[in-house]
Amino acid sequence: MQHINIMFTKITLYLCLLNIFILFIFKFSYLLANDDDGEYKLNDITLQCKNSLEWYDDHPGYIGEFNRVLEYCKKYAKDVSPKGFEVNPILSDFGSMSGVNTRPRDNIHQGIDIIGFKNQPIIAIADGRVLETTVEDCWGATIIIDHGKAADGKNLIAIYGHVGEFQVNENDNVKRGDIIAKLPTKVKYRCMARVRHLHLQIGQEYCEKKDNWGCKYFIKDFYRSLNPHSYWANGPNNIACFEKNKSFKEGSITFPFECKKKVKN
Repeated sequence: MQHINIMFTKITLYLCLLNIFILFIFKFSYLLANDDDGEYKLNDITLQCKNSLEWYDDHPGYIGEFNRVLEYCKKYAKDVSPKGFEVNPILSDFGSMSGVNTRPRDNIHQGIDIIGFKNQPIIAIADGRVLETTVEDCWGATIIIDHGKAADGKNLIAIYGHVGEFQVNENDNVKRGDIIAKLPTKVKYRCMARVRHLHLQIGQEYCEKKDNWGCKYFIKDFYRSLNPHSYWANGPNNIACFEKNKSFKEGSITFPFECKKKVKN
């Protein structure tokens, strides 16, 4: 019996070492795949998927789940880069019934989930005022900003969910393109689904802290949220990147991450 226990312990140890070795290989290949100058390709889906799954680095026992989620991400993440730019991929889009971790949703997705790397700056999608900065039990660090009215007269109350370090305070006024937060170094809240990503959602009725009756996650019209793709500065379904010294139409939005201009060969 003692011999069997020793054998079982050795097998378990070998499996753990194998899992750690596999994760090391993934990380090593990620480093090799970077540009020669070390710059990160924002729209490289394979690299972004691996990088957004760093939760599994600290949980090597979940190697099977890691492989499944990684393959799902590589298959379904979308490169939405506009002409001349690179931007972070969207993994779970508005209206999707699948989450970032492959699991089905209870309701259709009310925002867009954009994967990214740790400490990547998140920028304001338009001018506005910070209504709330909070760390919610499921969502983690979250910012709500009133971006005024869209061109169609609807309110643009934006939720920036699952972020890390705040760069703004409540009641701050922000300009389009200002850094408001960074993506987290660690993914540790349940609603993040073990995948580092920004959840961007737009509602019309903010839930005041003193009066949150009928609210769900910061807005009263949670399941009647607006499709962000309808409000890009370049027109519906046409991602717009923030550019300094460029004027943008009032009531429009730009991508919540800094874009990278493609280098012409």
